[in-house]
Amino acid sequence: GNVGIGTTNPTEKLYVVGNISGVSFIYNSDRNLKKNIKTISDPLDKILNLRGVTFNWKADGKPAVGLIAQEVEKVFPELVTGVEGSKGVQYGNLVAPLIEAVKAQQQEINTLETRIEILERNK
Repeated sequence: GNVGIGTTNPTEKLYVVGNISGVSFIYNSDRNLKKNIKTISDPLDKILNLRGVTFNWKADGKPAVGLIAQEVEKVFPELVTGVEGSKGVQYGNLVAPLIEAVKAQQQEINTLETRIEILERNK
């Protein structure tokens, strides 16, 4: 069953209400654990469809920064877990699309730099 800390109704194998601290968190990411591996398509468009927000938690009023799970779900449904009213985002797994988006931006920058160099030479 599910285990809860600070809750009597855990919705995941381990559900903690409150902060968790640690030195490091390691995701299983070995190639041998995966199949159907593909590079993320249109990563920049997908990242541009996410919205970073500031907000206050209803429970204690504390300010925070993050994403809205329902909005993430429209772009990366595989990164959202839970049910309406208790959805969560696998923030750590956003690293991969962010890496691919940076690479896509760099490719655009390189193309624009080349165009600028050509235009400057032809003045």
